Amino acid sequence: MYLKRENEFQYHPGIELILEDVQGGGTIARSDLVGAIFADRKLDELPPLVIVVMDETTGVYHVLKTASVQTVAAADAVAYQVKKNHLFAVGDAVTLGGDFAKAADVITAIDKSNSAFDKITLGGTIGAAAVGDVLIQAKAKAAAGSSVPLYGTATSELPITMNKVDLTVANQSSGLLVRGTVNGKTMPFPIDAAIKARLTTQGIRIV
Repeated sequence: MYLKRENEFQYHPGIELILEDVQGGGTIARSDLVGAIFADRKLDELPPLVIVVMDETTGVYHVLKTASVQTVAAADAVAYQVKKNHLFAVGDAVTLGGDFAKAADVITAIDKSNSAFDKITLGGTIGAAAVGDVLIQAKAKAAAGSSVPLYGTATSELPITMNKVDLTVANQSSGLLVRGTVNGKTMPFPIDAAIKARLTTQGIRIV
């Protein structure tokens, strides 16, 4: 008999109250994360408490990629320093803020050589950024006021995954919270005021 030995790891619990979830959960797309490098290695497991959005055409849920700006960027900047451990990859489009009010452009390079931050370079500027602002995945390059999410709309429901997802196996599912309370400190990726407001409107309270 062959026995496989694995190191057990427990994520911090972050869901404090479940009022409603998606019946049967949902399939999490892994194709968006093929190029993602998390904690200096290729991502093979998606942690819980990640915001996802459903593709209305396929019914599959996609991770809403975000990254927190770490250094002030000027209005004409094309390079943005962000905190480590995000899921963005070259070719993704990004905008500043979950209200999708600013311009969007495509990532042309990601420099991970600095241990303190990553430098994301875009094809063109998306405007000035302050420390703590959040880059949000967008559909494509767009002028200010014209950017849109890659999946869904700027008002689409944003479920939160309730368990980890194995990305080495296709068609893995997760429980999905749509109403309840979540400890924001345990969420692995940043959100801004606009995303938090969307969550609050649908019934998810971040504490």
